[in-house]
Amino acid sequence: MSLLDIYLQKNGKKRYDVFKETGTSQQNLANVNKQKVGSYSVKTIQAIAKTVEKSEGVVLMELLQLEQENPYYEASNAEDLLLAFKNKENYILIKGKYKEEILEFAEAQLSETETLGLELGSAGMVTILAEVFYQVANLFSSKDAEYKKVESQIRKYTIKRTNGDDLLLVLRQLNY
Repeated sequence: MSLLDIYLQKNGKKRYDVFKETGTSQQNLANVNKQKVGSYSVKTIQAIAKTVEKSEGVVLMELLQLEQENPYYEASNAEDLLLAFKNKENYILIKGKYKEEILEFAEAQLSETETLGLELGSAGMVTILAEVFYQVANLFSSKDAEYKKVESQIRKYTIKRTNGDDLLLVLRQLNY
């Protein structure tokens, strides 16, 4: 989980904003993003606080609270979604108008039962063949590069509807 990215997103910022505002290296921020809040350095908390314009104590308290909540990464456009894929987020909440585009991918996915039936019936060969067909079709596709990246990565997730009007992407590895 990339707690720093989620916290910054909730405050309308990104890691690049912290870098630009404070000079904290992007490498350091990427490393911090993978850690628990208890291991954040004082300099990192100060940099985040300066960027989001809050006191260090408030930032630390909000980060600790967020860590306990186990929040979803929220994506409302392709850029946010690709960042979530890059961070290997376990859960991604798709909000707003962007969910209509994601629904197209959901319609193309087989259910878990259908997938399991195909894999068992073919002794796993259907998965290999499907990947080959997908890669060949992708070579000749006229879709833009961003769409292809989303399409490629979203195959690693199960798409579920939430109680609200949003979609939740759940990493398939969590089902095993």
